Amino acid sequence: MLRRTKISFDKLLALMLLAVAVAAGVAFQRNTPDCGIADLTSIDKIQAGTVILNYAWGGHINDEKGMTASSFGTESDKYGVDAATVIAVVSPTGNIHQTEGSLGQELVIKEVRKGKDIAAVGETSFVYQYFGFCAVDGRIEFLNTLNLMNTDREYLIFMDKSPLSSHTKVPVYILHSEYFGYIRIGSQDTKTLVSDYKSYDFSALKEYEFFSISDSITEVLNSVRRELLERYYEKG
Repeated sequence: MLRRTKISFDKLLALMLLAVAVAAGVAFQRNTPDCGIADLTSIDKIQAGTVILNYAWGGHINDEKGMTASSFGTESDKYGVDAATVIAVVSPTGNIHQTEGSLGQELVIKEVRKGKDIAAVGETSFVYQYFGFCAVDGRIEFLNTLNLMNTDREYLIFMDKSPLSSHTKVPVYILHSEYFGYIRIGSQDTKTLVSDYKSYDFSALKEYEFFSISDSITEVLNSVRRELLERYYEKG
């Protein structure tokens, strides 16, 4: 009963998020004092000095306590991504759509590894995640430890079709995993940030797939990333 209630709550939360992001996004962009967030319709418009990180892994004393790969899910569910209804190779366009906090990224599907009855090669769509940019004390901060997708890369993505997709002009998806919703294709690991993560200019962080100031957490995240890439891309 508890599990069923949790699943129902998760679905309701997803619907509420996307209802705000898709239906009320334009109103937010036009009417909310947001330090310039409304102008960030593309990652190309993120100028030096305008955005900083709100948080990075290791920024809290409890982050490293017992942090292992299993902290993100079990081996059987592949750390929370195996149940995704769509697994695909995508190319981000750099276009973004947001309300305050939540974020959608536009992408083009290049290859469908799972869910060919749901997604199609060549399709242009938006995928939403729960945390993006937010106005904080007169400045813009990025709230997620998972970086935006870089237009210079292709990504393996784990997502689900949104129930609202039939009411939008383009298909809409939700990331299946908060931590490993998409993985850039390639062998390059992400490095550890210095401890003062707020000193970084967000526009200079495009080579970082995720944000961590802990070497041990960075290694866990890189290890899971390599494992998932091998399982769902290299062996797919």
